[in-house]
Amino acid sequence: MDFNVLWYDVVSSTNEECLKLVADKSPHGCVVAARYQTDGRGQRGNVWESDSGQNLTFSILLRPIQVEVQRQFMLSKVAALAVCDWLSAYVTKSKVSIKWPNDVYVGNGKIAGILIENSFSTSTLDVSVIGIGVNVNQTYFVDLPNPISLALETGIVFNVETSLMELLECFKSRYEQLLNKQYSQLDADYFNLLYRKDTYCEYKAQGQVFRARIVGVKSTGELELQSVDGKVQSFAFKEISFVI
Repeated sequence: MDFNVLWYDVVSSTNEECLKLVADKSPHGCVVAARYQTDGRGQRGNVWESDSGQNLTFSILLRPIQVEVQRQFMLSKVAALAVCDWLSAYVTKSKVSIKWPNDVYVGNGKIAGILIENSFSTSTLDVSVIGIGVNVNQTYFVDLPNPISLALETGIVFNVETSLMELLECFKSRYEQLLNKQYSQLDADYFNLLYRKDTYCEYKAQGQVFRARIVGVKSTGELELQSVDGKVQSFAFKEISFVI
């Protein structure tokens, strides 16, 4: 995969700009990166808060025609693992983990979020736009409940453009694992990095808070939790939330 990075000073959102490239028949591997988003989007319809020029906000255009629709959650694993791979080169004092389905945490703070939009018309994916936001140099946040940044964690100020190229190399390596059908390796690496995997914690579903531990993630992305009474249940995205 060769990346063609297009840097913008300001866009509404990098995913929206990337979707325009899809309509223009732009090739696999185009990357839209912005120093500032006026309407950055996160999961669950949240707004992604980012000061101008301080962080990584970018979207990757893929045409993953080799990836079956039933395996589309693998792209979430690829993206989350790539971010973890990059962060782990710099973060040494805290644990880097993945909060299901694809937020990335350092310790108990959220450092990155991922928003993926897929389209398909056959049994394989036609297009995937993978939006990634990483808190790099920002040190003050207004509306986020538990943010952390690479600068806050390490005390280092990073070059954002260099950081993007490093992270894209990590993405390339993980994406090649997917194309080479190394599903078991991706599954194991993802599961081993899951936030709060090894302990009973509080979750909320249907208005009720309960204690459970993570025992698995289905190939289609559902989270499998075992409650303290031993009962195992599966939850799709938006059906359950972590009590942080």
